[in-house]
Amino acid sequence: MSFVGHIRDLAAARRELETRRLLVVGGVPDADRSAFLDAVAGEVADEAGLPVYRFRVADAGERSGEAGRTPGEAADAVVEACRGVCVVHPCVLVVDGVPAGTADAVPTGTADGSLLACLISAFAESESFLLVGSTDAREGASALLSDRCADGWALLTRAAVHCDRGDPRAAGPLLRRAVEAHQVAGDRRGEAWAVFLYGRMCRLRGRAEDARRLLHLARERFRAVGETPGEAWAGGELARLATGSGAPDPDALAEARRLHERAGDRRGAAWAHLWWTVARADEPGFAWQEEFANVQGRFHEVSDRLGTAWTLHHHALTLARTDGTDGVDGAGGTSGTDRAGERRREADRLFEGALALFEEADCPHGRAWTMLEYALRSPAHRFLNGEWAAEIRHVFHGIGDEAGEAWVDLAEAGPSPDGEPPYELACRYPTALLDTLGWTEAGEPLIPRAARDTQPEPRPGFPRPGDRPDDSGAHVRLTLLDDVPVPDVPARIALQVVPGPGHPWSTAPLPPLTARATSLGHADIDPAHGVPADGAEFRFTPHRPGSHRLRFTVEDPATGTVLQQVEAEIDVVPCDPGPHRPSAPRPSARRT
Repeated sequence: MSFVGHIRDLAAARRELETRRLLVVGGVPDADRSAFLDAVAGEVADEAGLPVYRFRVADAGERSGEAGRTPGEAADAVVEACRGVCVVHPCVLVVDGVPAGTADAVPTGTADGSLLACLISAFAESESFLLVGSTDAREGASALLSDRCADGWALLTRAAVHCDRGDPRAAGPLLRRAVEAHQVAGDRRGEAWAVFLYGRMCRLRGRAEDARRLLHLARERFRAVGETPGEAWAGGELARLATGSGAPDPDALAEARRLHERAGDRRGAAWAHLWWTVARADEPGFAWQEEFANVQGRFHEVSDRLGTAWTLHHHALTLARTDGTDGVDGAGGTSGTDRAGERRREADRLFEGALALFEEADCPHGRAWTMLEYALRSPAHRFLNGEWAAEIRHVFHGIGDEAGEAWVDLAEAGPSPDGEPPYELACRYPTALLDTLGWTEAGEPLIPRAARDTQPEPRPGFPRPGDRPDDSGAHVRLTLLDDVPVPDVPARIALQVVPGPGHPWSTAPLPPLTARATSLGHADIDPAHGVPADGAEFRFTPHRPGSHRLRFTVEDPATGTVLQQVEAEIDVVPCDPGPHRPSAPRPSARRT
């Protein structure tokens, strides 16, 4: 994304648009900006042989005002119109009159984080060209952000959209490029949002410790630059980490909601309200009916379909799992059987509404979970389609969510005779979370709510069923002595060979083994060799932020035998955040 402020930059703007297919123009009066947009669009359209489509946000607002719509709904109408055009065929799309403050808005955790974020989401998978005109008419084009900084915000928006879809795999490369762009521009606010999204991505992938460290760091940086909405988002994500471990923290979510409200962030307050309600929904006597209705109203006010979809999903889930008690009086003399039937029909309606909204918002993660819960809670719906499980597995597989596929397997297989969770779940989720797994009398699983918040990968070295601990072996232990590595600053890594109680080395000194270190990415590591018996220590110097892989090979120099090889993954954040408590690198592969 580029910001171009002078009409004399027409040639540069055309080249930028042809290269990136996205251009944002601001900092000039409306008439000049519109003429500039038309000139760029006309030249590109003539060269590419494409039609030009024009939309003005103000026009949509006037039309929608007659129907009583909010400004957010007017913007949503523009996005939907653009989405329809982009889907049909490639074109040159001009959207002018984007209000000040929304063209470069920070992604706030949902695909609808700003009007520009929505436009990018609608445009991202097409072959069209997108030109956006911002009404932010600041004096002097020199005050506009640089191209590199603008690129950083666009990359952050795209990364946030991938996380919203439930596909965090695609977010990592975008975040690395965004960090580089913000560092070049010296944009500390952009770097803070990049660190936050890194933490959010780690939470989605089930890497709780990495997520906690990065989210604490992001909150500190938000405070340093006075970014109150970001501080509230970081607090909310930290509270959701507690929920994912099986110990919900409603008080922390309530505090995040208050902070969003003080900052005037209505969308953030709506999300914090939702997760607070979800955290308390299973409490006896909690008025969840009223709270879910309030949250749905909040999301409607800010035209956030994704938030509305998750609200309907959890509302339906609560209806399907309760006996009707919701902290308010029951339905008079209605019999229990009638009330159960009404709840089931209402839950079906809400599941169907959530499914439609997830499809509109292009969120396969939410769609797969809603399909699964709808099938489990509504046998009639499930039996209409004999391939229901295969269809849901296919959606989970499309975003690389093996954990989601494992829950489908569990739903098909039913409870195990010994009451233990299957290996594919036990190796991914905390024991405290799996302890909350329940079963209905019909043998259907009551999947913990927090299971759908993450897509955890298997933990390395997790014992398979039937494996017995081997106390006669030895393993490699890696310890990161300087926590939170940053680019171009050496970080120390200690390597130890730890023999088991039954190993001969447990009662004798270690032999003079050699540990060889290799970087598998953009980083240096020295020395190349160390001796574990003497306390092997290596200096790891990354040259860019992101995830780095290192390989350590332990050999017996007397025989030339490779005894063990370990690969570790280390996250590098944008710049030096200050001292933190040391922690171990995350092993990702090991072979002997």
